Amino acid sequence: MNKNNTKINLKFLLFFPLLIYFGKRSLIAYDEGFYALQARWIIEKSNWIGPMWWDQVTSDRTIGIQFLIALSKKFFGDNLFVIYIPIIFAAILMLCCTYQLHKELIKDKNPIYSALILSTTYLWINYAHMATQDMVFSSLVSLGMISTIKAYKTNNKNQILISGSWIGLAVMMKTYLTIIPLLGMLPFLVRSKLIYKRNFWIGTILGFLPFVFWSYKYISIYSFHTYSGLFEKLMFLSKNNHFTNPFYYYLWNLSINIFPWTIPSFIGIFRASRLNIISKYFLFYYPIFILILLSLFSTKTPYYPIQILPLISINTYIGIKYFIENKKKNIIFYLEKINFLIIPAFTIAITLILDFSGIIFLDNRSKPLIFVGAGLFSLLWLIYNFLNNKKRKLNVAIIGAYILILFLVQSGIITDKSKELRIAIEDLFKNEKLSNTSIEIIKTEVEDDEALSKIIKIMVKTPKIGERRLDNLSLLSEDSYAWTTKEFNKNIKPQKYQIVNEDKLFYPWKLIYKK
Repeated sequence: MNKNNTKINLKFLLFFPLLIYFGKRSLIAYDEGFYALQARWIIEKSNWIGPMWWDQVTSDRTIGIQFLIALSKKFFGDNLFVIYIPIIFAAILMLCCTYQLHKELIKDKNPIYSALILSTTYLWINYAHMATQDMVFSSLVSLGMISTIKAYKTNNKNQILISGSWIGLAVMMKTYLTIIPLLGMLPFLVRSKLIYKRNFWIGTILGFLPFVFWSYKYISIYSFHTYSGLFEKLMFLSKNNHFTNPFYYYLWNLSINIFPWTIPSFIGIFRASRLNIISKYFLFYYPIFILILLSLFSTKTPYYPIQILPLISINTYIGIKYFIENKKKNIIFYLEKINFLIIPAFTIAITLILDFSGIIFLDNRSKPLIFVGAGLFSLLWLIYNFLNNKKRKLNVAIIGAYILILFLVQSGIITDKSKELRIAIEDLFKNEKLSNTSIEIIKTEVEDDEALSKIIKIMVKTPKIGERRLDNLSLLSEDSYAWTTKEFNKNIKPQKYQIVNEDKLFYPWKLIYKK
């Protein structure tokens, strides 16, 4: 290994404190807890083809991320950290692709900076610690971009192969959403004539093999009618639903979610319009085109734009450099001051408001870490304004954001989002000595998202779950425990049932015991 490769490897060690968190975790219900439970049922039911929800196969999605999580559990054991291993590998791949994209598109000696900017972007780090398919999908799109650029520049057969193979693999993760980045790359693929090369189509065929094999097995076992649920999901998402948002949704949502890099990223994207034709295509036209396509679709979510974050990170780097090199007292000067004066002050204010308002639960471990991280970040970004050396200014800007995200991750606020509920469930199973007892679930009498969300979080932390949901209490066996939403009269409880726990944190669910 030469010295340059050793330096690159050592630089990438910077990312591990951001990606690895060994403290206790809790999952959000959608889609994290949902996929964790489906992966659990893959192993328990030995069904690696049909994604299950209890004893019923679900037909609205592939088994991509659930398969990877289950595989990870099969190899590394059954604990909550293990389900994040596929996501960690995907995050590392995306960082490496960003590093390479920086080298290919702007050709300077600081590609590690764009990777660091990506890792310190709130939207990215949040989903790098979430057991969903979004990070895996986005890393495949990033791999597709860098392989396409390298294939065009070098005509390397392996790069051409990869520039086609990512498509089918991405379909296995997010099915129809793959059309968006593919449409974005298509003009470049045609213009570069990559689409006419044999290796591109060989790669495309190889990439689709997992999806084709899964589809064949799925249809053989469950019928095409069940498989057609994939098409029904597309129809549902394309019409008005609870994820429908106005056309301008990403203009404000993405701006907030790429904190603290919002302003320099916008500066950078417009600066990118002056670069050479390839760089302009991927740094200017491509991200704008993707956002327009996403905005035309009825369903809009915060995580759909993760796929363009590597490009936004490179644009952010361009924007910061332009701030540093600008000598005039113009609009850029004032935007720089807003970024490195107002944002640090705003960060401190928000931290104090969140603490004193009680909006979020901060315990004695997380509170000091968040305060120290926010304080150091604000201090460094304020110091930035008094530095003259360009390299130092760039370093201070990156280090400040790195420290903020590092402390946020290690505080648990990103990784332990349902902390109070997690603690309550752990205490319940410990105090009642139920770790080896199977707990049944009675179908909810409360038809709302809160009830389903709560039981998903509870089930993820339940050591043993019954094999199927029971339609009503009468089906519960004697000497058994169950979670139910059924209301009991506190003065006249049925003699054969005992309420074990009805903590308000579990509402509307309560744990009961049938004598």
